[in-house]
Amino acid sequence: MVSVTVDVDGEAGLPDGGRGFGARLSSRSERAYGLTRGLPRVLALLERFEVAGTFYVPGVIAERHRDEIAAIAAAGHELGHHGHTHRRADTLDAGAQRAELSDGLAALAALAREPVRGYRAPGWELTPVTLALLGALGFTHDSSLMGDDRPYRIAAGERTLVELPVHWSLDDAPHFAHSTDPAGLLAVWLAELRHARAERRHLTLTLHPEILGRPHRLDCLSTILDELRTSATQTLTHSHAAARS
Repeated sequence: MVSVTVDVDGEAGLPDGGRGFGARLSSRSERAYGLTRGLPRVLALLERFEVAGTFYVPGVIAERHRDEIAAIAAAGHELGHHGHTHRRADTLDAGAQRAELSDGLAALAALAREPVRGYRAPGWELTPVTLALLGALGFTHDSSLMGDDRPYRIAAGERTLVELPVHWSLDDAPHFAHSTDPAGLLAVWLAELRHARAERRHLTLTLHPEILGRPHRLDCLSTILDELRTSATQTLTHSHAAARS
């Protein structure tokens, strides 16, 4: 089973949530590209392959870009929580962490077609406080940790969550931070898919619309989806469905 996950950070994904980037128009314009061009391309590709994905969105991005985020839900994809202002949980006290989760839930609930039950920590950093809050607020799954390459359960206060593990090697951002060649990312994704298939395990891929939404880079995802479509042993699904299985 493969989960295609998309982090729609927008300008909130810039350092300090973009608050100090008001005059840095080039940096902000790349994030705008992700929402206006990259995101529609990703959605169109998933529609062509009839694939449901999970889109992790900060609450402020849902508030500022309602039409773009509403289009994700309207296409049948899962909306996941990605913080409210995309601040790392380990930099916040317990009260601020609760506010981040509550405010983000409210923003996403206005657009989601089903209750938001999945969480991905900004920067993939969360704390025991975060986990306890996720359990108290009714979340069922998280996708931020790297303790295994198979789904596993983690304590979340008095409840448990299903962890759908991630890894930097399966994320487009580190690859394109050091290279402009999509071939490296595709080679890693194909190799990991081959091993996941042999081991009969779940695989989580992570991408960003301002990065992989460039046409020549999106071919990486297209190749993966085409490979999966030809295999009867793999299923493409969003994170909620993966967590229930």
